[in-house]
Amino acid sequence: MSGRRTVEAALREHRVRDVLVPGWIDRDDDLPEFRPQPMAVWLRLDDGLLRFESQGQYDRLGASRVPGVDWADIELLAEAEDEVIVASFGEQLFGDGRDELRCTRLRAYRTSAGVDCTCLALDFEGGRTLFLDPTWTFGIKVGNEADEQRWLKLHGGGAAGVGVDTAVLHDG
Repeated sequence: MSGRRTVEAALREHRVRDVLVPGWIDRDDDLPEFRPQPMAVWLRLDDGLLRFESQGQYDRLGASRVPGVDWADIELLAEAEDEVIVASFGEQLFGDGRDELRCTRLRAYRTSAGVDCTCLALDFEGGRTLFLDPTWTFGIKVGNEADEQRWLKLHGGGAAGVGVDTAVLHDG
């Protein structure tokens, strides 16, 4: 994964406050609706952000530390005619109302086709898992442990060619 060491270092040093997903406000119908377009996903840290994006042929997850949310390099969002915003998905994914969570472990999955990270699972204190899958048709699928298990079942986890690199970031 490009930036995997950056992700590990950032999550060792910082807690996660939120998961931010870009999209636009569709005002064409009676009720305005948020239309997520997760071409990039940001983890809002207690200091700064981690940006994840689908790379290559949407088969790798890239990551980098960034000072702010920016989608100027994402054509779909940069040229959108509707109002583009980011939405908070943290409560949906973590659901316990905590201000900040510490990441305890990460799993970087890679297919037999290469050494780059295909998907990333982040375990947080309190038993929550965030799963980022850049192979989804519509950008990065943002999910939980059940999504990780479905992905592993679909791609034949373990001996069938999916490798995993695990890093323990904090005990507990």
